[in-house]
Order: sequence, then C-alpha cells, then structure tokens
Amino acid sequence: MNYRSMLVMLLFLAIPAQSQLSLVPSPQEWQLKSQSFMPDTLVVLEFDKTQPALQTLTQTLRRDLADLGFSASTVPVASGQASVIELSLADDPDVPPEGYRLTIDSAVALSAPTEKGLFWGTRTLLQLFESGPGYSVPQLEIMDYPKFEYRSLLIDNARRFHSLQFHKDMVKKLSGFKLNRYHIHFSDNESYTLPSAAFPDLPTENRHFTRAQVDELVRTAKEYHVAIVPEIDVPGHSGTLNFKIPELLCTDAPRDTLVKKICIGAESTYATLETLFAEIMDMFPGEYWHLGADEVSYDDLECQACLQRLQQENLQDGGQLFHYFINRMHDFVKNRGRTMLVWEGFDPHGEPVVHKDILVCPFDVKWEGHMPHDYMDAGYRLLNTAWTPLYISSKIYMTTPEIMARWTPFMFGAGRAPQPFKYWQKYDPEEVRDKIIGAQMCSWENLEKAEMGLFFGTGPGFPDHGRPAPRLQIMAERVWSGNQVSAKTLLERLGEAYW
Repeated sequence: MNYRSMLVMLLFLAIPAQSQLSLVPSPQEWQLKSQSFMPDTLVVLEFDKTQPALQTLTQTLRRDLADLGFSASTVPVASGQASVIELSLADDPDVPPEGYRLTIDSAVALSAPTEKGLFWGTRTLLQLFESGPGYSVPQLEIMDYPKFEYRSLLIDNARRFHSLQFHKDMVKKLSGFKLNRYHIHFSDNESYTLPSAAFPDLPTENRHFTRAQVDELVRTAKEYHVAIVPEIDVPGHSGTLNFKIPELLCTDAPRDTLVKKICIGAESTYATLETLFAEIMDMFPGEYWHLGADEVSYDDLECQACLQRLQQENLQDGGQLFHYFINRMHDFVKNRGRTMLVWEGFDPHGEPVVHKDILVCPFDVKWEGHMPHDYMDAGYRLLNTAWTPLYISSKIYMTTPEIMARWTPFMFGAGRAPQPFKYWQKYDPEEVRDKIIGAQMCSWENLEKAEMGLFFGTGPGFPDHGRPAPRLQIMAERVWSGNQVSAKTLLERLGEAYW
C-alpha cells in the first residue's frame, strides 16, 4: 500500500461512525457496528397477533416492503430461509411517545412505547432497505424521537385543484420523512373543493372531491399516521362561500361582484359556519382545525348587522369585532374537541383578548406590524410557517436548499428572494422551546405536476421561480432532528452542493 492509499484509509477510519449513516431525517442517537446485514428477499414479520394496532401496521409494512422488491410474510419459516423483523410495543421510560428503538444484527428488532413511534421506526427501516434484496445494510442500534411535535406540509387545493391520487401519494411521501400533519387549504376565493350535503350548491363544479374520495383519503392518512388538518379560510378569502351562500354577505356588500369577506356580525353567519364546519369535522376526524383568519380588515364598518353586533357585545370597532369572531369560532371548535390554528393577523395585545390556546401561524413576520415574538410574549404558541424559507409559490422566488439548510424552526424570515438573508430570531432556542410547536412548509398556487419537483427534487418544478430541489427533506430534518446536523452534512447527504 502506497503512502497516498494509507492516508486515505486513515482519514476514512477517523470519520465518526455517525457520519456514515445516510437517513433523512437523521436519528437522534445511533451506533454503527463493524458488520453488515444482508436482507433476504423473503422477510418474516413477527409480532403479537393479539394486538389489533400491530395487525394494521404490519399490513402496511408488508405492502411497502413489496414496493421495494421484498416478499413479506407473517408466517414463520425454517431458520435461514428468510430475514426476520420483530415488531413490538413495549413500555420504555427512556423513549418519548413518538420514539422507537431499532436494532439490526443477525435479525431486525423494532420496538416502541406507542403505535405511532413503532410506525416511524418502520419508515427508518424502509429507508435502510431502499435498495432492495441483495444489498447489505449496516448492523446498528438506533434510539430516535422527534424534537418537534407538529411537522407539516400545506397544499393549496382551492386555487389549483389537486387529484385524490396526488394527495394519497403525498401522504405516503410525508410519512416516509416522518412528517405527521397534512394541511389542505380546501376553500378560497377561487373554489370550494369539498362535498357538502348541508349546502349542495357550494362545491365548485369539476373542482371538488366526492364523499367517497374524502373517505378514501382519510383511510390512507390514518394508515400512514398523517393527520389531515382541514382549512376553510374565513372571514377573508371567502369569495366562493359568498357567491354560493349569499346570506353570508354583509348588508352593505355589493351583490354583483365577487366579495372576499363574510359578514361577522350576523347571527346567521355563525349558524352557517357551524353547520359547515361540523360537516367537515365529521369527514376529517382529528385534533386540529385551521380557521384561516388572515389578510382581512373590518375598518369603516357600514354593515347594519356588524354595527348591531358591536353594540350588543360592547365592542369599539371592526378590529375588536374580528377578535370576537375568532373567539366565537374557537369556542365552537374547542367544544368539538379540537385545537384551532389561525394565520397571523390579529392584534396579540388587542381587545377582546384572543384565546391563548389558539395556535398562531406567522408567515409574513410583519402583517399589521406584529412580529413572532409579539405573539410569544403575549402567551401564544407558534407554528413556524415563515415566508422564508417555508413558502413555495409559483409567484415568488423560492428559497434555495443551500440557504434552507441553515434554517431551524426557531428562525422566522420574510425575504422573498433566493439569495442569502438574515433570519429573525429574537430569543435563544432554549428560551422558547415550549412556545414553538414545529414548522410547516406551505405550497401556494402551484400546479400538481410541479409539486414533487419543488418539494422533493423528483419532478420538473418551475424553472422560472425555483429549481427542483429536496426542500421538504431539509425541513423534515430540522423539525425531527433539530440542528444537530450541520448544513454542509445535510446537503451532502441529499446530494446538493454546499457553498
């Protein structure tokens, strides 16, 4: 061996073992062993068949392994004829609720305290087995869990309708990177994209799902442990609602043009929204509901119903009426067992005080002059949806992955250009760890055919606005693993340049 070869080998041996494991997101703790494991084409899944949760999870894993070229069975075979994967639910005080332990030596053992944690462990296993039968994987031990509870993507289904198959595929892609929420913007000025028995004329023709399609999407999301968060954006962005249900209009609103905000004074408005929201909640069981509540103003009120509401509730102006509306809808949503989210827009110090258990989604970091810390200081928890780097839109330049990799969920940016920028971050992360629940990438007005490229780098994207790139993988890394991996390491693992 010459001097150069010896030097290269010594440098390789000096690299920490952790840097040789290529997973996205990277696990919190892992240890590589010196040997490898060669999975057979036939894989036997062993689990406690008396536990219904494991039955469903195992069936999902069988199908996903089949997509990689494996033949998975739950029937034992003779020793040496198949690889064994043991799945188990077990109490483990050292593993958080969404966490898991994975061990690979002569067999594979995956355990977790919850079904959700066990499922995330199977996603790690699928990444390791991605090359299929006949390709070895390292023997290892992993203990893993997420840093942030809320890990999400938004798709704008109202401005650009997306097919049922797209949404099902996206659910599976999200779960593969351990993202656990899927926010769908179902309604805006352009269309209303859900079925409605209560208001049969409301769905936009040729741009809405049937109830059977919704049920199919919900089944897929449940199977892949991704919760769908529906949004019907009110009181602004309500052009289609007003067009199809004109009773929602303010008394002074024109009837011959598209009006983009609803009346928030009339009692009939609340009755209509409660009926509509209850119908949607029955379609989408879950923990969260997004009200929208952005980019709308009720200054200079002339609506008789709104003016009457001011008097009845002892409110001073349209801003206070807007707060009343948010609180009124919050009470309805909370009584239905859900936590409500809103976009930034209300005054965090205004009257009446907006309920503190509402989750706030800052996106422009300057709307009405309120910064993320204004909401945190007022006692609200935030979901980071900052325009930079988390907005993906055909109308603006998107953040490059090289810049995104330097971001963490504690940073909020407002720049709308691909070049480097300064993030807003007032506090040390440890000071506000309990005030930021996670982050969400938001895709606005994009065509279905471009989404996979703009998010994952596996499609055409929009060359005029942002190159195809693995943006969502970068966000998934930061909301699951935190900032333990450097930007350089993350980009290299994703096959991106670092500069």
